[in-house]
Amino acid sequence: MATSASSGFQNFANAQQQAFAPDVVQKGGGARWVQFKPHTIGALYSAMVARPSGDVWFIDENAPALAHIDQAGATGEFTLKGATGNVVSMTAGADGKFYIGDESANVLVATAAGKVDVVPIPSGDTTSIDGLALGPDGNVWFTEFNHIAKITPSQKVTEYPYPSGDGTNQYGGVTAGSDGNVWFADSSANAIGRIVPSTGNITMFPITPFCIPSPVVLAKDNNVWFACLTSAPLFGRIDPQGNISTYPIGGTFNSNETEQFCTRGPDGEPWCASGNDGTLFRVDTATQTVTTYAPPLPAGARPDAVVAGPDGNLWVDTVGGVIDVFAVDPLKVTPAKIAFTAAGQSATVSVSEKGATSWTATSSNASLATVTQGASKSSFVITAVAAGTCKITISDGAGNSTNVSITIS
Repeated sequence: MATSASSGFQNFANAQQQAFAPDVVQKGGGARWVQFKPHTIGALYSAMVARPSGDVWFIDENAPALAHIDQAGATGEFTLKGATGNVVSMTAGADGKFYIGDESANVLVATAAGKVDVVPIPSGDTTSIDGLALGPDGNVWFTEFNHIAKITPSQKVTEYPYPSGDGTNQYGGVTAGSDGNVWFADSSANAIGRIVPSTGNITMFPITPFCIPSPVVLAKDNNVWFACLTSAPLFGRIDPQGNISTYPIGGTFNSNETEQFCTRGPDGEPWCASGNDGTLFRVDTATQTVTTYAPPLPAGARPDAVVAGPDGNLWVDTVGGVIDVFAVDPLKVTPAKIAFTAAGQSATVSVSEKGATSWTATSSNASLATVTQGASKSSFVITAVAAGTCKITISDGAGNSTNVSITIS
């Protein structure tokens, strides 16, 4: 039975996934990528967090600082005072604060206003690279080299040692499972772990074949999916009972830049930023197949982290100083070209766009072609008036638009 704490966790998680109108202005014509160049101290970006308010927060690793960007690309940041290591991992707590790992014996707790608390880890152990997540108990859970640990909103840290023989977990990801437990990757032990929040009881599930698991994601099928940092690229699935399957995914991955950070997308599927081959990729959990997308990147840049934004799109930051937004369902109009052979003829165009429910349409020359609302909000009727060429511009309320080319002979 779900506790009030786990209900609070689910409400917060749902708020993180709730889609706004498509506020990121696209290029039109179904273009999927929008690029921002944040004005930040450094250009080596890392873990990302989306806020229900509409901002996306990300780590400016070399600064070290915590930066944020809004739907229009405006940015701001503040220095993470007290950081002693490499600031690389982050999640949002149920209290709305940012919990940050810097590969040291501390956890940084920051507010959006820039206040930073440095919380020592009692054992002096070191935080892992990919290891913080909000747990079903309302606490933030994180991996260390030799422990799985939690930090409460009152900043109390409790550590649980890995079973004998498991340790030096450098790349351990963490996620809340569908079963009310916390699941984590142990990269050195080649295993996925499960810890019961109420008791601290840990069970380890070895992976075959060799994997080096790192990021873990709870997908819409209620299983935990994980990426392997091996030269023979694999993605794996573990169900709540601990049964594991692995699937080859292709690509040229061969380092810890491969899928260091993954996220649950707005479609409920795992999405990963792959720095090793410069792609964003999506895992279809039903077919166990992968679709890759190539973001626009400056020379020498590579994707580092990805998060599902509050606009329903995927936000990808980079080692290279840019943030690319992948529009999952951009503004599209079908057909994009219409040829009439006589005045008085008419044709209907259909509009689709995730998060939008209404659009406007205007003619560049109403003496050649007119446009009126169709039978539904997502359709428009174009009528030829006289011979010539013009265009019909269809727009949403956020600034996205696309053109339909009209020819009347």
